[in-house]
Parts: sequence; structure tokens; C-alpha cells
Amino acid sequence: MNNTDHRYQLESPRLTGRRQQKTTCPECGRRHCFVRYVDTEHDCQYLADDVGRCDHEQSCGYHYKPAQYFHDHPTLTMSDRSYQLPTTAKTLHISPAKRPFTPLDPTYVKRSHSTASVFWQWFATDCARQLQLTRQDLDRVYRDYMPGATRDGNVIFWQTDQQQRVHAGHVMRYLSNGHRQGYQCWVHWLLAQQKVLPTDYDMQQCLYGLHLLPARPDVPVAIVESEKTALIMAARYPDMLWMATSGSGGLSTEKLLPLMGRRLIIFPDSGCLQKWSDRMKISGHTDYIVYTGMEHYPPNTDLADIILGET
Repeated sequence: MNNTDHRYQLESPRLTGRRQQKTTCPECGRRHCFVRYVDTEHDCQYLADDVGRCDHEQSCGYHYKPAQYFHDHPTLTMSDRSYQLPTTAKTLHISPAKRPFTPLDPTYVKRSHSTASVFWQWFATDCARQLQLTRQDLDRVYRDYMPGATRDGNVIFWQTDQQQRVHAGHVMRYLSNGHRQGYQCWVHWLLAQQKVLPTDYDMQQCLYGLHLLPARPDVPVAIVESEKTALIMAARYPDMLWMATSGSGGLSTEKLLPLMGRRLIIFPDSGCLQKWSDRMKISGHTDYIVYTGMEHYPPNTDLADIILGET
């Protein structure tokens, strides 16, 4: 264990003598699940707001360690690679520099592309009948978004960017009624368990559906939270290019950068209007509309709930 590992440790009541303060994860956006590192040599003050570990190991996996933080910010380190907190501030607010992006092998997408998931079977039958989707609608969505399936019937929503680089695979379990069962994880985590990828593989998400951007240069881009909603809306309203953030915390400036110059229509789930509006204000985009109509519905309602009559 080096000096950095010893000095900076995850906050705990045993270590600090105070109640643990879990905050919002900077990656997945879930509240009360992020444990920060503290400086044991300076009254257990927090190192930085984004240096810590998310409790959701499988579904998020965010873990930004002090050693990586100092590696990314070499001007903050001393000759012995320890860091003295400035006397003018107790907490640093510096975003971590991203590691070089390593895409996943695209053969995973091709090999998993299948109609065998429980989600797709529901989508192509009950959902299609209710929304009067045609075979052409289903074939187009299946071809465009490349949904995958695991051996046990879970769906894989692949995140591929505009350069056709695979960023992530979101694995989710659905029931035959089209509702989630709760289980979710990421392909890179499964591959790490199989020792195909290193355990510290740095997943860098992009918007779901971003890979379709070059093929549709002149249509507005509509952004929702759920991949399920993006597929339903893409089948029903193909005059727009539908993308998903894969979580309420997924609407970030970084993810929106490839969409500069495009007309954007943002559809936050009910309860997320203020959060997503604030994100758009600092995104650098000017040609966008944030839809406010969802606030008339119960919390966590999205467009798919409305058109399926589940509100």
C-alpha cells in the first residue's frame, strides 16, 4: 500500500467518528449512493466531490481513486506524491480527466444481436399490437438499434457513438409484460468477471442511438431517459432521431457534444424537468426545446407510459 492509498480512504463512521455522508454519484446520478475519499491526515476532510466509489457496483461501477486523481492532476501533487489541502478551501471541485477511451470489440454487438430477449418478444408482440406497429417498423428499429440478448433472455442496449465505436452494453431484465424486473448490469463488468477485460476498465458512456447520427443529418434529435422509450418512440415517430441517456443522471455536457449544431427536443421524465433544464443551460447548445408536459403526470412517468396508457 503506497502513501496515497494509506492517507486517503473511503469515508466511514469508524474512520471519521461521524455519520457517513453519501452523496449523488457523478456517473449514474443516483442519490445517497456515493462514498467519497477523505484525507486522514487533515481531519478527514473530503478530497474532492467526484473522488469516491458508487455503491452500485454492477449497474454503475464508478470508482475514482485518489491515486488516479493525482495522476490526472499532476500539478496538485508534491514530490512525495502526497497533497496538502489548501487552507482556503476544505473541498476541491475539480472534474476528473478522462482516461484514454478504449472501445469494446464490435463483434460483441453482432454476436448478441437477437430477437431472443424477453424485452424484444414483448416489443414485437403485445407492444406492436397496441401501437399498431407494422413489420416494417419493427424491422427498422431492430436493424437501426441492434438490440442484443443474453443467454438467459436479458436485453442488451448497446451504446455506440457516431464513429461506430462501442462504448457500453447496458444489460437489463424485463418481464413478459414489458416492465423491468430490477436487475441490470453492464457488459464490461461481465467481461471483467470472465477476465476478458481488466477489473478497472474505464467505461465511458455515450448516448444510446448516437451511432445513427451520420445517417440522419437533417432530422431533429429527441432525447429521453430510457432505452425502452427510445425504441418505442423510434418505431412510432420515425420522423425524429430518438436517443436515450440510460439514466436520469446521463444528460451531461460531454454526452451532448456530438450533437452540436443539431436541433434538440428534450423529454425529461416527470420530476426531472428542473434537473434536465439546468443541464441544458450549461451544455453550450442553443437550438433546443425542453418539453414541460410530463410534469402533469406522477413522478417517473415517461413518454412510453403515456402512449401505452400506463399512467
